[in-house]
Amino acid sequence: MTPPIHSLRYPSARPLLDGEHKHMEYFQVVCAGEFSLFFELPAWKNIILQGTLVEPALHHAALAIGALASSRYYPDIWQTPPAIVFSIRHYSMAVQDLNRRLDGSYQSLELAVLSSVFFSYIEFLLGLDSRVEMHIQAGCAMLKNLYPRHDRALAVSTQAGSNCQVGSLSTRYDLLASAMFQLTTQVNSFVAFRSKSHN
Repeated sequence: MTPPIHSLRYPSARPLLDGEHKHMEYFQVVCAGEFSLFFELPAWKNIILQGTLVEPALHHAALAIGALASSRYYPDIWQTPPAIVFSIRHYSMAVQDLNRRLDGSYQSLELAVLSSVFFSYIEFLLGLDSRVEMHIQAGCAMLKNLYPRHDRALAVSTQAGSNCQVGSLSTRYDLLASAMFQLTTQVNSFVAFRSKSHN
């Protein structure tokens, strides 16, 4: 179950600073729900919200998305230039945190795929279409690396008779695979439309 927004507590190592609360709140209330709508699965809201609590990379990416989305959709309320500067700073911190976490483990590869979803959304909000494609391609590459490990993890879990673990692994991987497929399809359609309109 998705916890209520007001009950989400950030680790003391990453407290929200002055000026960050409004951007994180916008992300939690509006943007996290948009992920669920886009991927047509309510589970995505929970994955997104919980991810921002435990992973520094997703925490900073969420702040960047909250700032960019609110300034894009409500420019009269949020001042756009400060929001862009704020979001780029946190985007950079997200990339740095992700790089520190990448150790080749299953968990870090899974985080990399999820981060590529976040990062592609940031690039979309910044209007950098070619970089959206870059992040999605990187996410798909990570997903390919994840697949053999996913199969091995399922095999070990099945031999051990852990049906619960099999279900959670399968569901998590399937969610990420489905998301990357949808993003790839969306981007390919957009690229085809853009090239047709230029001709």
